[in-house]
Parts: sequence; C-alpha cells; structure tokens
Amino acid sequence: MKGLLNSIYDFLAAHDFLTVVAAFRKLEWSQVAKSSYTWFIILPLLTYLLWTKKYKIITAIASFFLFLLLIQRTLSPSGETLSLPDLLIFLSGAVVLVGLNLYLLFIRE
Repeated sequence: MKGLLNSIYDFLAAHDFLTVVAAFRKLEWSQVAKSSYTWFIILPLLTYLLWTKKYKIITAIASFFLFLLLIQRTLSPSGETLSLPDLLIFLSGAVVLVGLNLYLLFIRE
C-alpha cells in the first residue's frame, strides 16, 4: 500500500495539470470497476460513512468523481479547440454540481 501511495505521489510530482488530465482521459472506468483494489478501498469506506451517517462526505466524494467524469467526457485534449456544445455541456455540468453541493452541504441542514 505504501508503494502505491509513493507511486501516486511521484506521478503527481513529475507531471503538470495537463498530463494529469490526459491520464484521467485515458482511464478506463470499466477496468477500475473490475479492480479488486478499488473494491477493497470503496466498500469499507462507504460502509463506515453510511454507518456513521456522514452523507456530506459521500456527496463531496461523489461530486469529485462526477466532475472527473465530466472533464473526461467533454474537454478536448491539449492543443485541440473546444467546440461550443462541449463547452456548454461542461459549464452546465459544473454549474449543476456546484449548485447541488451548495444546496446539500450548506443550505439544507
């Protein structure tokens, strides 16, 4: 586990933001879902958060992964122009995520 965290830290230290976005763009979500490491991390964490009723943390984590998915699906690779429909989809998705988080995390208590 320590080696995995060290490799993630080395990757983030060696690459800039555009490289990290390109790595997320190449990420195969079906492979991530099939990985046993993913389930060993997600299931105990989700069980603990549900058991202790930490719904705000679950909302924040889900929003983060939805934002990563939004980036992966809409933003073009570096060097290419961004089409207007993709820009509008990205902006509307980001506004919806921000609004939903503001409502669920701060307004509704």
